[in-house]
Amino acid sequence: MSDVAASPAPADGVPDGPSAWRVALASLLLISCGMGIEYLLWSNVKTISDDMGWSRGTTSAAYALEMLGTGIGGIFMGRLCDRSGAVLVVLIGAMMIPAGALVLTHVTEPWQFCLIFGLMIGFLGNATLFAPLITTATRWFNRNRGLAVAVVASGQGIAGAIWPAVFDYLIELYGWRGSLFIYGLFAMVTMPPLVLLLKGRPPGWSTLENERKHARSRGLRFGSLAENVPLALLCAAIACCCIAMAMPLLHVASHAQDVGYTRTQGAFLLTWIMALSFIGRLGLGFFADTIGGLRAMLVGSGLQALGILVMVPFDSLWVLYLGATVFGIGFGGLVPMYAVALRSIYPPHSIGWRVGAIFLFGAIGMAVGGQMAGSFFDYAGTYRWAFLVGFGFNVVNLFLIVAVMIITRGPRRGPATEVFA
Repeated sequence: MSDVAASPAPADGVPDGPSAWRVALASLLLISCGMGIEYLLWSNVKTISDDMGWSRGTTSAAYALEMLGTGIGGIFMGRLCDRSGAVLVVLIGAMMIPAGALVLTHVTEPWQFCLIFGLMIGFLGNATLFAPLITTATRWFNRNRGLAVAVVASGQGIAGAIWPAVFDYLIELYGWRGSLFIYGLFAMVTMPPLVLLLKGRPPGWSTLENERKHARSRGLRFGSLAENVPLALLCAAIACCCIAMAMPLLHVASHAQDVGYTRTQGAFLLTWIMALSFIGRLGLGFFADTIGGLRAMLVGSGLQALGILVMVPFDSLWVLYLGATVFGIGFGGLVPMYAVALRSIYPPHSIGWRVGAIFLFGAIGMAVGGQMAGSFFDYAGTYRWAFLVGFGFNVVNLFLIVAVMIITRGPRRGPATEVFA
């Protein structure tokens, strides 16, 4: 009697091939849709606060908890992505984000608003998207890794370019609750089918499984202390840059209204920033494949700092747009380069949790920055001091990036070279 032949194991994918770009484009669309809910809050802090009778600091707390939930969840989801791949992880978010949007339409108290944003939208929602999908992109690409990561991360820029204007239109017709209901239905229909396009084993997945087992057998699941010094510096760096980043992102639309412009003009200013961030991400992603992720980070951080500084002293709309233009290009290109830089320092089998850790500290920075700016406004009646403090944090970020360059000799390494192989 003949034995039944065992089913062959699925073949690993081809780096930089058609399947790799299919995964990258699906990731782009998932982030574009899933992160849309953030922009209802980002561009309507004033609208929601006035409607509910809350202070802007209270409304900003929901954003802070969503960022923290995304960051903390990102480590767990990144670890799960290291072990099982992206499909299961992203499917969780594809179900929780639409559900969270629909539940938000019924909130009446600040704690309900904050809890749903922190748990359903953050920890179980966007935590499953940004870090896991960027990690997956670094595994599918070698030659075009920087560009691919930029394409995936550009989903946030596309979301920011589209959703504030969409929500502004919907709020005029249905209010912010009705807008959330429509968004929730749209996400429920579009996100789960997109997850199916992520199927497939990344290049070298079989080797990654063996490397993970070997690392566990040596008791080095998280690497040695010396290996993680660059990671610690990058965590501090992203926290500083995100404190600076969150202040204009969450409050520039409200700032524009406070200095005399309409809500539509404020929403379009945020849309402009996010549209320019798309250009910044693709541009720096393209150059990162030549100059390396750390140098690309340095360029992005410098542009972000300059953009914030321009917006501090002036009320003129054209000056606000000038600052927003420089800021948008810089911030857009900066964030994805952390993953590219990590991949040039660490081996692929341990990259998922490290990307999650980086974005946890980024989320902490975003949470602190958004809350800090709201509290500054509640105290001083203006965002100018908040933006100036954000500029100071951005300068610290520049120094930390240079420190990582020195430690890892990052400027002399391409994106595919590992320092701690």
